Amino acid sequence: MEWLMSTGFVPDGQLERLRSLPDIGREELIKYFTLTSREHAFLDAPGWGPEARLGLAGQLR
Repeated sequence: MEWLMSTGFVPDGQLERLRSLPDIGREELIKYFTLTSREHAFLDAPGWGPEARLGLAGQLR
C-alpha cells in the first residue's frame, strides 16, 4: 500500500496496524459481516442500483 506512507502524521506503530488485516476467526466474520433480514429488506427497496446496494451494505457493517 504505497499510498499509506508515513508522513509523521500517523505514528509508525499505528501505521503498521493500519496496513495489516486483523486476525479474526470464522465466527467473528459471520457475526460482524452478515446482514440481518431488516438490512436485506432495506437494500432490496426499489430505486437502489447494484452500486448503491453494495455501498450501502458496506456502510451498514
